[in-house]
Amino acid sequence: MAIDYSGLLTDEQKRSILTQRLTQFAAEAYQHEINKEVAEASSNEDGVKAADDALAILETAISKHQAELAKLPAASAE
Repeated sequence: MAIDYSGLLTDEQKRSILTQRLTQFAAEAYQHEINKEVAEASSNEDGVKAADDALAILETAISKHQAELAKLPAASAE
């Protein structure tokens, strides 16, 4: 029997987790963009490829987390 992990969390907990992860992913992507610029400036093809690979993964992760966040009901204004 598979466990429904999302069912163990409230919508507010999910929103908090997703928001935190989006912030983390954005920070990582920002750093990889800088790393890529440094690699390009030093003609480091392996560094450019590593940064591009990381950015592609982060783009997918950010898109998925944004989609999950959009599925949640609007936050209550308490």
